Amino acid sequence: MTLSLQECTNLICEIYVQFIPPGQPAPKVNAETHLFGANSLLDSSALVSLLVEVEQQINDAVGTEILVADERAMSQRRSPFRNIGTLAEYVVMLLNEKSDVA
Repeated sequence: MTLSLQECTNLICEIYVQFIPPGQPAPKVNAETHLFGANSLLDSSALVSLLVEVEQQINDAVGTEILVADERAMSQRRSPFRNIGTLAEYVVMLLNEKSDVA
């Protein structure tokens, strides 16, 4: 089983909302929502927690073992962690690679 880009984006949006600091108004969360930087509601520890939760939920949903925050992700010229959409694209790419190997 694999996830479509839209399914993955929706799942990451749901997870993102869980990590918004208390007292913040609920923003509109979509593929363009920034994960880090000046336009993000998440601090660095919340971002790390979000990435761990994304890994766990994706792995549980698909029955695989992908690592989202690995050396490969960190060494890319354009970070896959810029926003929810780029993270979803990266996750789908990892899942497609896993299914090609299987």
